[in-house]
Order: sequence, then structure tokens, then C-alpha cells
Amino acid sequence: MIIDAEYFDGKTSQKQQASIEFSKDFTITLKTDEISCRYSLEQISISSRVANTPRIIKFPNNAVAYSDENDKIDAILKELKGTKSLVHLFESKMRYAIFALILLIASVVFFLTIGSSITAKYIAKITPQSIEDTISHQTLKTLDKYLLKPTKLDIKEQEKLKTLFTKLTNNQSKYHLHFRRGIGINAFALPSGDIVLSDELVKFSDGEDRMIYGVLAHEVGHVEYKHSMQLIVKASIVSAIVTYFTGDVSSIIASVSATLLNANYSREFESEADNYAKLQMKKANISPKYLADFFIKMNKLTSTNDKEHSYFDSHPSNQERIDNLLN
Repeated sequence: MIIDAEYFDGKTSQKQQASIEFSKDFTITLKTDEISCRYSLEQISISSRVANTPRIIKFPNNAVAYSDENDKIDAILKELKGTKSLVHLFESKMRYAIFALILLIASVVFFLTIGSSITAKYIAKITPQSIEDTISHQTLKTLDKYLLKPTKLDIKEQEKLKTLFTKLTNNQSKYHLHFRRGIGINAFALPSGDIVLSDELVKFSDGEDRMIYGVLAHEVGHVEYKHSMQLIVKASIVSAIVTYFTGDVSSIIASVSATLLNANYSREFESEADNYAKLQMKKANISPKYLADFFIKMNKLTSTNDKEHSYFDSHPSNQERIDNLLN
């Protein structure tokens, strides 16, 4: 089958009328008034059909031809390769276009939910410690600037709790305990291993260090299972998708700090962190009931409609978790 085309040799701007013959042996013959060349089908590329715009046929040595004989080209490709442009198919068939739109929406929804979780888990697993450290240190720096306030705990209290924390983490160098205030009864973990404990939570424990030990063990569990990093990756993915459609880059920047401070962990994440804390408390000969007591005490506080930002704003609790710690 032969098609007509306008040919440019890639060396000059001169346009030449050409004929291109496609053979069943998967070769083509290009002819103009000046040349006659033969190529294998693998040596050329033909652009996909978009409505009835001219197709672009690229040859070796930067030569190119344009042809508007789309139907002939489609028939040739179908015969030689058994293919047809999907772009043209979607454009020419409304039901296919609607199906493509539904598929796109479903894909975005999937990626914003299950897909982003799967991706986040994989990325968090392979993320180097150096990157986690950078993210965490920059996040803590931002929180210190805009939200967190310096601790008012006396040095002796800080040193006592740091000793407790060192025992919990077996003095691993990546773990650091930080004291801050101004965020209510709260504690949160950064991917690097930095744990932030609020003055308000220390006061709330009424001097029961075993209760604080349980809370810290729970937060260390989030670090060990890379829950914080997964949340950051997932939030960044969602923000990136929003940014793609809205152009608001600031949403990505703002998402990291907000995600870590108000880490709405899933049921699975909380269960893993609880079980980790339970195991570590037993290893230290501390009953997990002290962590359960903390949750119970917090439940009573939040049930009184207390407006203060509290631990359960970012760490949802339920009776099942408490029962798990008590058993």
C-alpha cells in the first residue's frame, strides 16, 4: 500500500513530494524526485493518530515525512502490526472516552488511598537514615519556630527521664529525647528517632515514670516500624497530586510538619506500636498496665469535653487497645 507525503531530508528546509510504499515483508520504500530509499519498519517511527492531524514519520538521519492519509496508515499498521492508535480509538468512540475518564478517576482515588499506602510503605522501607535525619531535623526546627515552646521542666527531671529513655532504647545513638511545651498532653516521634515529649504530659503522669516509659515505648515503636516516615511519604504523595491539579506548591511544604505533629496513625500502626511498647515494658519488668492506665486516664479527660489539644487528637484510642495491654 502506498501513501503520499511531504518529505524533509533533515539537512535543508526544502520540501519534497514523496510516496511511501509499505510492503508485507515489513520494509518500506521512500521515493521522491531525487531519491529512492528502502528501510525496515524497525528503522522508522510513526506518530499516534490524534484526530485527523498529519502523522509524522521519522526516518534515520533526522529525515521526516508528514502525511494526512490517516485511514490508510491505520489500515497499514493494522495489517502489518495488528495495532491501532488507542488515542484515536478513545477520541472516536465516546464510550471508550467515558471509560477512560472513569478509569482515570478510579486510578487517582486508588492512589490517594490504598495505592499511596502501599507506595509509602515501600519508600519508607528503603529511605536512607540520612534522609530521615534531614527531614526530621528540619521539621523540628520549623515546629520550634512556629509552634513549640521551650521546656520548663527542671534539669533533674529532664535527666531522670533521659536516663529512662536511654534504658528503653538501649542507648542507641539514633534516639534522642526532646522536651517541649505548648502542645498539650502530647508526644510524637520523628522518623530519625527523635522523640518529643511535652511538659504537659509529664505533669499529667503525676510522677509515675512507668506510665511515661510506656508512652515513650509506644513512640519508639512508631519509629521502629517507620510509621512516621510512611505518613510523611503518603502526605507528600497526596500533596503532590493536589499540587499537580492546583499548582499550590506550599501544600507539600506544609504537609510534613502537620503530619508529624498530628499523626493520625491507622489502626494497624497503633496496634503495632502498642505491641512493641508492651514487649519493651515486659523486658524492663514494667507492667503494660501503666500504659493502659495512661490511655484510661486520657479517655476520662477527653470524655469531659476538654478543649485542650491532647494525646488522643493524634493517637486515637479504644477499649480494644486497652484490653490488649491489660491481657
